[in-house]
Amino acid sequence: MSGSAIDHLSAGIAEARAIYERLFPDRTLHFVLSQGHDPMSAHPRVIEGTHVPAPQDLGADYLGTVTRPGTGPNAPEVTIRLAIPRAPNPAEQKQTDAPWRPMRGLGRLFRISPMAYERVRYGAEMLRKRRAERVNDHRALPLGRGWDAIARPEAPETGQRPAILIGMHWLEVGGAEKLGFDTVNWALEAGLRVFVVASVPALQRLAGRLPDHPDVTFIRLDRYLPHHLWPRFVERLALAENIRAIHIHHCTPLYESLPMVRARLPWITVIDSTHIVEHANGGYPRISGVWSNYLDVQHVISGELVRYMRDRFHAAPDRVRLGRMLDREDQPRALPPLRLEAGQKTLHATFIGRLYYQKRPVVVVETLRALAAWAKGAGVAFTATMVGEGPFEQTVTALLRRYGLSSVVTVLPGNADIPALLGRSDILLLPSSNEGLALVCYEAVQHGCIPISTRVGSQDEVLPDDLLVPMEPRAAVRGTVRAVDRLWRDAAFLARQKEGLHAAFERLRADPTAKEVLMPLYRRIAESGA
Repeated sequence: MSGSAIDHLSAGIAEARAIYERLFPDRTLHFVLSQGHDPMSAHPRVIEGTHVPAPQDLGADYLGTVTRPGTGPNAPEVTIRLAIPRAPNPAEQKQTDAPWRPMRGLGRLFRISPMAYERVRYGAEMLRKRRAERVNDHRALPLGRGWDAIARPEAPETGQRPAILIGMHWLEVGGAEKLGFDTVNWALEAGLRVFVVASVPALQRLAGRLPDHPDVTFIRLDRYLPHHLWPRFVERLALAENIRAIHIHHCTPLYESLPMVRARLPWITVIDSTHIVEHANGGYPRISGVWSNYLDVQHVISGELVRYMRDRFHAAPDRVRLGRMLDREDQPRALPPLRLEAGQKTLHATFIGRLYYQKRPVVVVETLRALAAWAKGAGVAFTATMVGEGPFEQTVTALLRRYGLSSVVTVLPGNADIPALLGRSDILLLPSSNEGLALVCYEAVQHGCIPISTRVGSQDEVLPDDLLVPMEPRAAVRGTVRAVDRLWRDAAFLARQKEGLHAAFERLRADPTAKEVLMPLYRRIAESGA
């Protein structure tokens, strides 16, 4: 075993031990360790009771058993079985998802007609949505106030400065994750110590972007702790580290920890941030709504979500706070002109997004194909760029080759210079099956590029009606081409869309920002918990 492999294993074992020694400070702990074949999860199994070695423990990958004695000879025992994740190889470091494949039984249809496949998939999605509306709960869980004669627990004196626990979905690229990282920095600015956890096992590629600061700690619960033990760990952490606030960013096990928090840690302020109503089952906003009585603040990024929380879950108006994912500038800069001109002889279209189904990369390619055909007929030199990574990479490359677009469309990785690209693009394409309020549309307008999006989520808050196209796959392609054609042919129409985009952006810019909503909370928590 190489020195780097030994270091990797040692670091993983140390991370796991720190978690369980905090969770079970008095118990005798038996860590049954093996070499994992998964670079993301240790597949933890926890058994409370007498340690009994099992045959599966002693296989070819067995590393050994490490015992941490308890506080006495009769201390209860806990066995923790862990497959320490191996280091990812270079290909996995770039992409851990397997290449996308069509749904079982529909591979032949996709080969014959990718768009016919997309229409079938779309129909299935819409059916699932209708069913989900009937079966998913849209009622808030009740929360009793308790009887004043029964004393509530009080925060213990720890001698520690106040801290916040920020729970994220994962530390990978995404809009929700951007806000999560912003809140880490804002909490530090407010004077809070910060503990970060993630719920979904992943490489957590963005963990290196957490501030290199002694007051920031990333705890790998995603790798080493089963979800059912999160409430117990959160309680231990909160009591030991003077945690005065929990901020949830699409982190399921923290929602599931809320009954424990309200019963045993009532002094903790719970903040929740949500971004997108998933069309299949409501997604995290529905979960947030169900738990709304357990939350002190529901921060949302769009007017759609304000209405969703108040109308569907009857959340208290003072609990739901709109905070846009925009930065407040001390000296607001005038928006640049949107560069597309009627009748121009060149057109550059851009797509920016993860190559996952939500963004519908196949529909993007079909749209580029249709735009290339339109441009040829109009005498326009057409080029395009696709930016993103994900399981659809191979499919996108194959389709571009199949349609003869490889020389027309450039494919760039996710770390491309987005501002520079938008600064030379005329059109941004966003034919997603679902969005909250896509940040890339903000960015496009800020860099002089006109976005065209499907009519999903809160996109109508940033785009005028004529730049929103139907979600049905073929209708999305046709609608995008019609919009581009009209922008190109009709100078008056183009002028109205430019005016509408700038007006929408100014309306959004007048709303409170996420930082303006959250920073006063963070500062109050830091001051009251000191």
